[in-house]
Amino acid sequence: MDKNLGISTLLDLYGELLTEKQRDVLELYYNDDLSLAEIAAQYDISRQGVHDSIKRGEEALLKFEEVLGLSRREEENKKQLDEFKRMALEIFEECKKVSFARNIADKTIALLEELDSKLAEYDNSKYLED
Repeated sequence: MDKNLGISTLLDLYGELLTEKQRDVLELYYNDDLSLAEIAAQYDISRQGVHDSIKRGEEALLKFEEVLGLSRREEENKKQLDEFKRMALEIFEECKKVSFARNIADKTIALLEELDSKLAEYDNSKYLED
């Protein structure tokens, strides 16, 4: 995973556990794409101070993920849903080959729709908080 995307994802998950200033600086840097100089001017601190705050915030986010593992578990859940979807598609394809399996095919379609809905929730969940 791209480092910026990874930190941004962790910021969405664990941002509330950071100090307000760390969270704000990380959001400006990763989500709003401001430079160190722009953030420094906004907070009236040095670029080095911004850099240090970003590094401490990144370390904290990585530590939270190491201990709590929410991002890792979310990714594992998404992979499992993808696998369920693949299996349901295989069932549906087999049902199309057998004329008396229409009932199973209909239920498989409903399952696929539910899996698509759950997968969309994973893809959109990080954007709902913005």
